[in-house]
Amino acid sequence: VCICSITSCTNNDKISTDIINIPGTASTTSSDASYPTIEFDILEFDFGVIAAGKRISKVFTFTNTGSAPLLIANIHPQCGCTVASEWPKEVIEPGDGGKIKVDFDSTDRTGAQAKKIDVVTNTRPSITQLTLKGNVIGPDFGKEDLK
Repeated sequence: VCICSITSCTNNDKISTDIINIPGTASTTSSDASYPTIEFDILEFDFGVIAAGKRISKVFTFTNTGSAPLLIANIHPQCGCTVASEWPKEVIEPGDGGKIKVDFDSTDRTGAQAKKIDVVTNTRPSITQLTLKGNVIGPDFGKEDLK
């Protein structure tokens, strides 16, 4: 015996759309809207040639060159061998800046490397990509690998 029941609920509660009017959370066509802008000293760091197993650290420096407070929501390295360990968690006012520390572990990695790190902020566009690149050589390298 199978008993099936179909029910329907109607909910007249409306969802608030107030968040849509906040410039940092939705697109707008207004030309007078102010936005934060994140500008890095460099977007790509070339660490050169290193031996496998070496760890590289790079501190990327940035400034909020926009006209509104900047927030870093998260930082997502695209590989488990790369870790963002330090960055500002507080609001960065226009004209102020900060640093993002990124570490790369070359253990079990050989050859050309290009590790991408996504910095998620309240800017437009919301993602800025940083890159660590270089060449990792293993124990069986030759002098020609050092070029």
